[in-house]
Amino acid sequence: MKFTTRLVWTLACLLTAGAANAQEKLSLRLDYSIYGTHAPLYYGIDKGLYKAEGIDLSIGEGSGSSNTAKLVAQGIDPIGFMDYGTMLKGVAAGMPLKAVFAVHQRSPMVIISHADAPVRAPKDLEGKVLGMSASESTAQMFPVLAALNGVDQKKINVIAPAVGTKTALFLQRRADAITGVTYFHIPPLEAQGAKVHYFFYADFGVNALEGGLAANTKWLEANPDTARRFLRATRKAYEAAQADPAASVDALVRQRPEQARNREQLVRQLQLSLQAAGTPNTKGLPFGVSSEKDWQAMVDQFVQSNQIASPLPTSALYTNDYNRE
Repeated sequence: MKFTTRLVWTLACLLTAGAANAQEKLSLRLDYSIYGTHAPLYYGIDKGLYKAEGIDLSIGEGSGSSNTAKLVAQGIDPIGFMDYGTMLKGVAAGMPLKAVFAVHQRSPMVIISHADAPVRAPKDLEGKVLGMSASESTAQMFPVLAALNGVDQKKINVIAPAVGTKTALFLQRRADAITGVTYFHIPPLEAQGAKVHYFFYADFGVNALEGGLAANTKWLEANPDTARRFLRATRKAYEAAQADPAASVDALVRQRPEQARNREQLVRQLQLSLQAAGTPNTKGLPFGVSSEKDWQAMVDQFVQSNQIASPLPTSALYTNDYNRE
């Protein structure tokens, strides 16, 4: 009897340990190939933050926000890092997407030109050659910038470089300017010795959240606890990045050793990225929580610039419900 009791107790312990150690697999799709903003996600894996929440997170690289939005909408990956302007237009077209964790809340989108031939304002792009790929978030938002500033897009010679070649196009001076975001495009250009001038979309009226995590709405409805656990770990990871960006990048390098050669550039990218993490409307709120006022301003501009036919309720675009704990 004593042996039987001990055996039952041992089996119970093994079963309990197995349940505790069980990890729910979850895939996340990035908007592009790895850059500094993504480092906190790898930090969360490296430091066991996701594991502590019972999540075995895998991260796949992307090829532009529009492609990532399609993959998440199709349920191939339940969560993706994407530009929210692209997501908004996707929702207007019927895609089941919703923002759940805003990373860039003040738009870091810019128009980059050569310092010795600066393009100082949107109107100055008329008659110029602009490098801009249609799948990129900056291209999705460019019509808003143009509409707000009376730019005739027909007067701009747009060339669409292949993914990953826009920097080379600029350095070869085959383009007078390129669209970009501060954290992604400025550091590699600086590293290659380029002297650049740039202006922010935000300085010319574009009030738009730029990017963060969005989820498939059907997956959210079916997996609310998983979403909360995932975002709890993610918030801790980004808060750690605010305190020590270099430590986040070092964690990324441990997970992806081939990125060691890019360490300094990745740190610079993450630092610039975190500068766009909030707006006056989100002051004092936890990392990733966004404001209804900011979303409404974004919807209004999309309607005014004819990017969407009619207003969308902000409740259809974002939720903070999974990032409150």
